Amino acid sequence: MILADPTDPYYALAEEIAQRETLPIVHSLDQVITLNPTFLLWIVSPSYLSDQALIDFGLAMHDHQLVISTGIISGSTVEQARDLWLRASQVRGQHVVAVNAANVSGHIASQITTFAGAEATSQPLTKSNLARHLQSADYLTFTGHGGRRYWRLDEDTMLLSTDLPPLSSIVVGTASCNTFRIWEQDSIALAFVDHGAAAYAGFAYSPNEGYLIGEFEGVPFRYTWPDFPIGHVVQVQNHGTLQGFARFPYYYLLGDPRIALQAQAPYQLKEDREEGNVRILTYTDAPAGVIPLRIPGGAGYSFVKIPGLTAAWEHGPFYNSRLQMIDLGSDKYVLFVHQGGDFSITLRPNPPWYWRVADPLTDALDHTLLYASQTGGDVLALFAAGLALLGTVWFARRRTSPVWAMPMSVLLGIAFAALHGLYALVRLGHVTVTSKPVEFSCLALIGTGLLTGCGAFLFLRARSRLSKGSALLVATFPAWAAAVFGLGSVAVFNLFFFKPRLGVELYNYALGLPAAFVFILECLLFGLVFSALLRWVSRTVT
Repeated sequence: MILADPTDPYYALAEEIAQRETLPIVHSLDQVITLNPTFLLWIVSPSYLSDQALIDFGLAMHDHQLVISTGIISGSTVEQARDLWLRASQVRGQHVVAVNAANVSGHIASQITTFAGAEATSQPLTKSNLARHLQSADYLTFTGHGGRRYWRLDEDTMLLSTDLPPLSSIVVGTASCNTFRIWEQDSIALAFVDHGAAAYAGFAYSPNEGYLIGEFEGVPFRYTWPDFPIGHVVQVQNHGTLQGFARFPYYYLLGDPRIALQAQAPYQLKEDREEGNVRILTYTDAPAGVIPLRIPGGAGYSFVKIPGLTAAWEHGPFYNSRLQMIDLGSDKYVLFVHQGGDFSITLRPNPPWYWRVADPLTDALDHTLLYASQTGGDVLALFAAGLALLGTVWFARRRTSPVWAMPMSVLLGIAFAALHGLYALVRLGHVTVTSKPVEFSCLALIGTGLLTGCGAFLFLRARSRLSKGSALLVATFPAWAAAVFGLGSVAVFNLFFFKPRLGVELYNYALGLPAAFVFILECLLFGLVFSALLRWVSRTVT
């Protein structure tokens, strides 16, 4: 259906589209919520959009748990808005390009990657190279810093809204900050469609990078087809942002949500069978990349497992970079990262009880022990370890310690560092808590060993519960520091920046919860191990 305000200067366009497509027009968000359409064309002039309009829409979708594939049809003039709507039929999907600015925490180099079938070629990211690809590509994604009027290619280079060349029905997606602000002057999203783009997907506000499935080189619209168009992909991606950082969905599409880049599904269904309450489907001939999979009648199953890849639950607490899903009507729409070839998928009404425990646990450990170290956690742990070592030496000099205290503490530090390293060896390659590539930092092992050893020594020599608690804080520093940073930074941004300006909190607190969970587990583990060792030594010495 169509959403349009009768007082909007573009309302005549809404009536024209409604007549040509035989679509109903509604005039308020309340009517949209009541009718809950599959697709919504929001015909609106830039002057009728605002922070409040997009926030109200996103909050309504979140609070009513609605999944509506929405496309905003707009332009600097009503003629350009009409052209945007008409260009939906001109989209192609052969020339696909992923553009990445350098990302230090994700170990991602600055480059332009072009996909042709199974082949991928790369070249340097320069302004001239990007302009050339914008003119020739059917579909292009960009990941890097951005703003309402620019994409930042590097520290010294920006692609401004005024730099765009003439375009030819290109579909554009970006994970950059604040580019979807089409009501503001020199909006880069509006400039793209004014210059000829058929669609532009972007964030109205700053996201937390690494929580958009298909980000970087995934090109998630590439294999969209009529039964799983780009509007559905945006909704699946929004579901992931809610698990990763967002208080409400604010990844929007400018263009027709029914656009698809391919004419048919990128796979063939080989078998669909049921075993009790479990449904198993097998598919063949799928390409490598992000696969949009529609499962008719699959909405009744909340748990999805793809053997050899991952498993996910609709109500899971943490983001899964390899598999996301939504339900529309009676069907389930799954977006997953595939290496190519045959695959099978298992559906269950609910996840097994052991999975509900094991999956959040491994996700929390992956985030805290592996991913956090590459975002500065390893350096911070080393710095804290240096301070802890100085404090431990000072404490040892002030108070005579038994000869066994220091070697025991050193052994404990080595043991837990080894456990940390073993966990990294087992889990690397299976981490799904971020879309950024995860590479383990060996510096984190040094931090773990020193902090655990110092914490153990202080615990073994402690004379009060307060001293023992302080020793546990030393040993668990990487976990509680990550939790404090994650929860604290979100609270500061929400309470002092976004709520005063926008009237609503922008981020949820998922960023700090994994580390907080691990902090509690480590306190229990270290407390039990240190206490057991202390009792054993006391009995042995006696």
